[in-house]
This record gives sequence, C-alpha cells and structure tokens, in this order.
Amino acid sequence: MPMDKSAMLGIIGCRLFEDEIAYVLSRDKELRHIWVVKNEESEDLMLKLERAGVRAKADLVKEEELPDLPPPKALSVIVWLKPMALHSKPEKLNEEVHATISKLERRCGSVLLFYGLCGNAFKHLERDAKAHDVPVVILKDQGGEIVDDCIGTVLGGTEEYYQLLKRSSGTFFLTPMWAANWRELFHKVQILPDPNDVEGARYIFQCVGYKRVYKMDTGLGDQDRFDREIDEFARLFDFEKGSVPCTLNVIERSYQLAKQALGQVTS
Repeated sequence: MPMDKSAMLGIIGCRLFEDEIAYVLSRDKELRHIWVVKNEESEDLMLKLERAGVRAKADLVKEEELPDLPPPKALSVIVWLKPMALHSKPEKLNEEVHATISKLERRCGSVLLFYGLCGNAFKHLERDAKAHDVPVVILKDQGGEIVDDCIGTVLGGTEEYYQLLKRSSGTFFLTPMWAANWRELFHKVQILPDPNDVEGARYIFQCVGYKRVYKMDTGLGDQDRFDREIDEFARLFDFEKGSVPCTLNVIERSYQLAKQALGQVTS
C-alpha cells in the first residue's frame, strides 16, 4: 500500500533545537504519530516529547526500518536529529542534510529543517532544494530571511539579532540546550580538545572579549535547571548575567509553512 505523502512531514534538525521541536509538536492537535529516528542525538527527545505533553503516539525507529513504516492515516511526522559536530564543517553539514532529505522525500509530503544559515551551510538552500522532489522549508523570519542560528531564531530573526549584537558587545548567549551542552559542543566543533577544559574556554572567551552571559528566555525546557546552569556558567568565567525575552514566532510560522507545503509539487 503506497504511503500518502501528503500526510507525512519530515523534520531534520540539530539537537540544539530539541526543546523547540518538542514545543511545536506538543501544540499540534492534528498530529497523530511521531517517528523519531534512533541515533546518539535522539536520546533525550523522546523524554522531552512526553514532558511537553505531546498527544500523538511517539516511537523510536531505526533508520533501516523507515521503509517499513505503515502509511499514516492522519498527520504524522518523522524527526531525524543530526550531530552537533557537523557545525564544525558547514559543507559537511549541508551534504549530510541534503542526503537525509533524499532519504525522506519518497515518503514525506514536505521537509522542515530546524537550522539557520549555520555558518552559511544553507546560504543557497532555495537553489539546492530544487534537486529534491519534495518542498523544503527552513527557519525564516517574518521578512523571509533565513535566520542565522538558534540564537537568531528565538530572537525573532536577522534584524533582531543584529540589533541585540550592536547593543550587547562582549555577550555570550545561552538557550537552554546551549547551557546544558556547551562543553560537549565546544569539544565536538573542535574549539576545545577536552570538554572539561574550563581554563581553555576561559582563555578563548578572554581573547574574543566576552564579559557577560545572557539567558535567552524562551520559556522552554527545565527552567530551574536552566537558571542553575546560567549561574554556573557566569561563576566559571566571572561573567555578568543578564536575560533577553525571546519569541517562538519563527518556529511556529516555519512549522505551519511546512504543513501547508505538504503534497505540493516541486518544480
């Protein structure tokens, strides 16, 4: 029985967007089934889906089992998280994501990328997406610009990010996932050879000129844990602390655009 492509949405994204992915899926009352591709990046996502109150049935599935998935009777989603380490090589990140789109396009009506420009890895996405037989949507702001990264996403877009950077020179920004994983991420993108090398991180921050840390207040994740991690980060590097109110408009809008694109024919 062929799969109804219009009922299946593919989501490919970075693990740093776990909270945002759980958020949009928890708010979708039309969603009936979530398939999470099992890998090292997906360990926490299932728990976060449960904590977010997702109503849909959620299952872990191995990549090789994807062809045997039953056809969806209503809106279903495949979530495929990718390693944070790919950010160290934008060209590799681009290749990996497009290879994954190719694996999903025969069963999905559209694909949503939980990425921004990410070091210009997706600068030419609209051009590159023409190679696929499925609509590809990426996180964009209200002006239609691809957001820079996960920080720009929760700020609302490119202009908002630029304005914050202008008035907050020397500030390091942390989302809940960044706060929980900064050591691992610094190691995986080859900034630190040892994820526990706090002195090495302190030296790098001093060279760059960071003096404060701002909490990106999205309202997502474990807020008590987030506050503790912000406090620890500020204490480790003797940073001043601050907070920035954030928005989830980019996430919500992009998700709705990907749903609207389900089943559309690409040129």
